[in-house]
Amino acid sequence: MKKKKVIFLTVFFIIGIILLISDFSLASKDLDLFNDILQITNSKTVEYGITASFITDKNGEKVCNDILKKMSFIDAKNKSVLKNEKKYCIEFGKNNTNGYIETMKYENHNIITINLVEKSNKNLLNDMKRDLEKCIDDGSVTVKYYQYLKSQVYDDVDITNDKILKTLKNHGASNITTVALKNGYSSTLYTGLYDAMQSNGKLMDFNYAVCKYNSGNYIIMGTPEILTAY
Repeated sequence: MKKKKVIFLTVFFIIGIILLISDFSLASKDLDLFNDILQITNSKTVEYGITASFITDKNGEKVCNDILKKMSFIDAKNKSVLKNEKKYCIEFGKNNTNGYIETMKYENHNIITINLVEKSNKNLLNDMKRDLEKCIDDGSVTVKYYQYLKSQVYDDVDITNDKILKTLKNHGASNITTVALKNGYSSTLYTGLYDAMQSNGKLMDFNYAVCKYNSGNYIIMGTPEILTAY
C-alpha cells in the first residue's frame, strides 16, 4: 500500500512540475520586453518602428499599392516614387509617421519590404505591428518583422545597462553578449519571444544599446537586431 502511495505522489509531483513549467512558458510568451525595459529604466519613448519583409510571386507593384491603400498612405504627402526594371519604391510621410514600401526582383520572385517609423512619446509598437499584419493579410507568405524602439533615459549609461541586464536575466534570457562602445554598450541575447537569427553560431532575437550623446542618454531596442545606426 505504501509503495502505491509513493508512486501516486511521485506521479502527482511530476505532473505538477510539468503544469508549472507550462504555465511559466505561456506567461513568458506574454512578456513585452519593450514596455518592461521602459518601466524599469523610467525612460521616455522618442520613436518606434517596424520593418516587415516577405517574398511573393505576385505582381510586386500591385502588392505595394494594395498594402499602401490599406494603410491609408496611398494619398500621403511628401510621397516620392522610384521605378526601374528591378525596383519599385514609394516613400511617404503622414502626420508623425514616415516610411517606405518597395519591391525588388530576385530571380523569379519579388521581395517586398515595408518600413514604418513614428515619432511619439507613447509606445504603440504593438498596435503598429497588429495594424500592419492586417494590411499584409496574405496567408501564402511568411513575413519577418523587425521591431524598433528608441527612448530617452536620465540615468547614467552604466546604471541603465546594469538594470536592463538584470531584468533580462530574471526573464531567463540566454546567449547574452555585451560589447562596450565609445559612448555606451550594445548587447545581443536570446529570449524565445521574437523571430531569431544566428550570430557567431548562437541564436539571438533581441538587441539593445545604451548610448550617450550630446542630446542625452538613449536606449535603442530592436528584434532580432537593431537595423538603424547607433
